[in-house]
Amino acid sequence: MSRTNIVIRSAAVLLASGMLAACGQHSGALPPAAGLQQATALPDAGPPACKGQKTTGKYASLTVTLSTKGGSFCIPAFGGFGGKVKYPSVNPSVKLGLISSTTDYAHLPELGSGTAIFYLQLALSSGTTFGANAPAGGGLTSKKIVPGKPYTAFGEAIIYSIPLKFSPCYTIAGKGKYGGVIGGLGTLLKNQSIPVKASGFIEIYSGKQAASKC
Repeated sequence: MSRTNIVIRSAAVLLASGMLAACGQHSGALPPAAGLQQATALPDAGPPACKGQKTTGKYASLTVTLSTKGGSFCIPAFGGFGGKVKYPSVNPSVKLGLISSTTDYAHLPELGSGTAIFYLQLALSSGTTFGANAPAGGGLTSKKIVPGKPYTAFGEAIIYSIPLKFSPCYTIAGKGKYGGVIGGLGTLLKNQSIPVKASGFIEIYSGKQAASKC
């Protein structure tokens, strides 16, 4: 398998997991954090804000460090959406930037039909390899997600400055503490190798808009 194919396959897996993870701007860079304020959870708005996340009127951002031992990271809470994603061990440890929004403020391509209910931008600082001990659990959650209803995820990655769309998939929402849950896909990272830094975005749409299940 060529190096380019490995990079493309690995980026697809990263996006799928980040989705509901589980997932930089479309340009591949995160928005500047200057002037952002510490976020606080809005009463009854949904899942609590992540520790250390920054929030503006358009989006919430967070940079986490993935542990070599594995663990979980928080999805930046914004507009009543949030949650956590469990992930396997990584080697070496890398930073992951996440940006949550409920509007297409970054002018990302609209990949699905209708208007997305949630956008998650992702940026991995460098290449890494994920271990085999992938735990289950976590996911995107919100009172705006209806348990038992289908939702579809679309994704696109930026590889060597080239945008690459990936096959969409749908899932049936479960029920959690803060509302419906689009189940955690951290297990998709199991045994995956991502040789270079990668960025991309995930868009979540209501309804079944794909033939394949996540």
